[in-house]
Amino acid sequence: MKRKHDQNNISSNVDNDALLQLVMAFDHVNRDQQTIVLPSGESTTKEQLLLKVIDLYPSYANTYYQLALILKAENRSSITLNNGQSMTKQQLYLKSIEYDPTSHSSYYNLANTLSNGQSITLNNGQSMTKQQLFLKSIECNPTYSNSYHNLAITLSNGESITLNNGTTMTQQQLYLKSIESNPKNLYSYLNLATTLSNGESTTLNDGQSMTKQQLILKSIEYEPTYYLSYFSLANTLSNGESITLNNGQSIIEQQLYLKSIECNPTYYRSYYNLATTLSNGESITLNDRTTMTEQQLYLKSIECNPTYSYSYHNLATTLSNGESITLNNGQSMTAQQLYLKSIECDPTQFQFIL
Repeated sequence: MKRKHDQNNISSNVDNDALLQLVMAFDHVNRDQQTIVLPSGESTTKEQLLLKVIDLYPSYANTYYQLALILKAENRSSITLNNGQSMTKQQLYLKSIEYDPTSHSSYYNLANTLSNGQSITLNNGQSMTKQQLFLKSIECNPTYSNSYHNLAITLSNGESITLNNGTTMTQQQLYLKSIESNPKNLYSYLNLATTLSNGESTTLNDGQSMTKQQLILKSIEYEPTYYLSYFSLANTLSNGESITLNNGQSIIEQQLYLKSIECNPTYYRSYYNLATTLSNGESITLNDRTTMTEQQLYLKSIECNPTYSYSYHNLATTLSNGESITLNNGQSMTAQQLYLKSIECDPTQFQFIL
């Protein structure tokens, strides 16, 4: 969606330096479109103010960066400057880097617009990949936690990468550095946990030893509403086994899947894994008081992700030969059709079904 803005929304009698000072204060505020009262008493939006300051100070990097954050927050494809030029998020980040080549946040956010292996050309003609942008962000600010975290995501377990200062780091070491830079970065605890096997431990940069479960528990402590933390913790338990959260609450595997569904009712794997804890015909009550059988959980998993092979396969095992079941989209399928659909979604399942 594109928007045009009236360049005359801010009157000419407003002091230009005062406008710049307002924009400079945006460095550490949120990215929403709050209403701003100018020193003259006029009201304007953050976006209109940024557009006006670009007219007055076209080489001030932070204005382009802040406009890009607005596009990101509002899921907009582009914005039209007061001179009629249309710019995308990427172009705004590139412009910010052009005027401030040390802006770690501009390199970081630009990297997040790319897929692994994809590259982009900076305004100075230099081509950079997603990884190189994260490396540059770390070079500009070696204490920014998210750059280490997102760089780690581009690596496979055991793979390493060399930072711009010559230090070689593995995926695990990058997560550890991310935690060192921000000890409350829940995603780094959770993703570090995924590099460990059950019972395995790792040592944080502060010397503290933590197991896979303890890392996940830490992520829940810092964000009690993140569904993947509960889902991942459940996967470390056997059916009926319990674990104590950092807040003292004791919780079993099924309850963790239920909590994951409560936090995100559209995540298909939570329904699927919860279904595997039930026997055929058994039911369970979700946290919203809805009661669901094993079959209904598989049906919900398929509704949330119609391409997940295992849901069709396991649903088929609940049917007798010739029996059919109606999917949540109204389609009726027999056990044989469900097996065929499972193979269609993932042909490698053919051997398993045989």
